[in-house]
Amino acid sequence: MKIRILAMVGIALLSLILMRTAWQTPVATPPTPETGPIAKLPEQTRPRLATPTPTSTPEPAIAASPTPAATNNWLLRLMSDDAATELPRETIDRWLASGHTNAEDLLAARQAGGGAEFLRMALTNFPNDPRVLMAAVALDDGPEATRERLDRFKSAAPENSLADYLSARDHLKNGRPDQAVADLLAANGKTGFNDYTLDAMQNTEDLYLQSGKSPAEAKMLGVSTALLPHLAQFKGLAQDMAVLQRQYLAAGDTASAENLARMGMQLGEQLVAGGGSKTLISQLVGAAIERIVINPLDPAKTYDFLQGSPSERIAQLNASRAEVRQSTQFLDQWMRNASDADLISYADRFKLYGETATLKWLQSRQKRSDP
Repeated sequence: MKIRILAMVGIALLSLILMRTAWQTPVATPPTPETGPIAKLPEQTRPRLATPTPTSTPEPAIAASPTPAATNNWLLRLMSDDAATELPRETIDRWLASGHTNAEDLLAARQAGGGAEFLRMALTNFPNDPRVLMAAVALDDGPEATRERLDRFKSAAPENSLADYLSARDHLKNGRPDQAVADLLAANGKTGFNDYTLDAMQNTEDLYLQSGKSPAEAKMLGVSTALLPHLAQFKGLAQDMAVLQRQYLAAGDTASAENLARMGMQLGEQLVAGGGSKTLISQLVGAAIERIVINPLDPAKTYDFLQGSPSERIAQLNASRAEVRQSTQFLDQWMRNASDADLISYADRFKLYGETATLKWLQSRQKRSDP
């Protein structure tokens, strides 16, 4: 399943749809033989996530918006027509023929509408590039090819816990819980997490710009067409982990069930506040993952890794969801009247500070300008 970031283009619609689908409480699933034998988890302390530190990167200049701001016809078309994001094949071919044949160029061509053939070309020409192997998660070439690529991804980016999480998902999906637990423990011991999203945005922006798009449109397209195939995989991983948790609980192994929830929480926190939190949609999926992995636990019991009970944490997640809904509704209205200069400022800040921080900046700026 492809998940696109509509960070500025129609984000309200996508975010609200995601909240309705990804936030559903999973139905309790009984132990199944397909999951394989239960792997015993070792005792461990709560994994600690690196606390984000303020960046020293200077803020981009805030462009003054005309009054009143002119509505961008191209933006409205983009918000209503997915095909508006796709470049003609001849435009992509011309760009590649001009010397843009690196891994990032082929991935940008695919993102701009060129299709999976450019991803396969990148896999052939750059078989050990982590960005290419990450993008290949979207391909369905059978279990053996998928497994081989995931092992290659882990070797190519040994510091990136994202590869371990994707590998764990594949192992659980194919009934190998022992190997999945080993991958989760490996991810648990790493602080690095890189989904290569910001690089993809910038490279695709360059392609749109060279195709003749205006700077504002190129930036918007670079952001709005970004693909995040790992998010669907991570939600599936959380659901598989919840099944395994229930197997532990049914066998009387409460400690392993809690340790698995602990590791699931770390994955969720990576998306909510860690290296994978640059986009609002990633944060929403991270919150959904947290909800899924704590659902099998005693809702009234206090757990150290939650600093409270599951019911208390779910209440916090619900409050965060309400804030997201308000933010996306605000952004949708703002976009319809934003000038090109406004959109450029927003996109540049997005790539520097992430979407949540940029939204807060925008709302603060809007309040100061309101009479």
